Amino acid sequence: MDANDLLAVSPKLLAQAILHRRERLAEIIPEDLEERKGELIDAEPKAKSAREERDKINNKVANLKHERNSAQKEARELFERANEIRERLISEGGMKNPDPKWAKDKLSAKLQSLENQLETSAGTHKTEEKFINEMKNLIKEHEEWVEERTASQPLVKEMKDARAKARKLLDSAQKAHDAMVELAQSNEEMHESFMKWESARTRAESRTMRLNNALSSSQDALEFWKDRVENDNFDDLLVDSVRVRDGGQSSKAIARSLKQEKESQQMKTARGEEE
Repeated sequence: MDANDLLAVSPKLLAQAILHRRERLAEIIPEDLEERKGELIDAEPKAKSAREERDKINNKVANLKHERNSAQKEARELFERANEIRERLISEGGMKNPDPKWAKDKLSAKLQSLENQLETSAGTHKTEEKFINEMKNLIKEHEEWVEERTASQPLVKEMKDARAKARKLLDSAQKAHDAMVELAQSNEEMHESFMKWESARTRAESRTMRLNNALSSSQDALEFWKDRVENDNFDDLLVDSVRVRDGGQSSKAIARSLKQEKESQQMKTARGEEE
């Protein structure tokens, strides 16, 4: 169909064709719109839930990481303190073992002797109780003796306490690290779930918005073209058509001429500035 054929078509017929097209869109869009709304309603809570679970796991991971790092830092400081004490003790002439091997051997021998007497004697329950109490007293006396020797060397006690506490802190740090690694896998899975549903949500939201706009536009167009067709009012829409029919330029040709004129004027202005 050339320009003459288009000009030969009555405005009312063209308007009716446009109106029919808009009516069809107005019939089709609501169904699609409801489907997209359903997708959005389904995806929104799932995306929200996945995001909240992911963030919750992230917070746990962050707390465990802080716990691990803090424990490692404190343990390192305690080991450094223990080493400082050790160096000091060495420089001052060494340190005494508060529980030397000979003392432990002596205690072991006494306990073994009492145990042998208990096994070989045919005493009463009171006799057995006496042996057991003696064994308890020996152990208690030995522990008190060790404590006294330790107390006489406060730096030794501090060094041992520091090392013991540092080892406990390292155990805590390892547990926190293991828990963090385990949560990292769950976090990855939850993040993938969130990305899946967030993508579905944004896609459904975008489609819903476009369809809403299309429906609104179609409804406005329906009212516009219905009014034109019913009142057979097309005069203001035929200005360009009348001009072309009378031998004038089309709106596209006019726009092109205006553009060329503007570009020509700009070139003249540029040359004038150069001169």
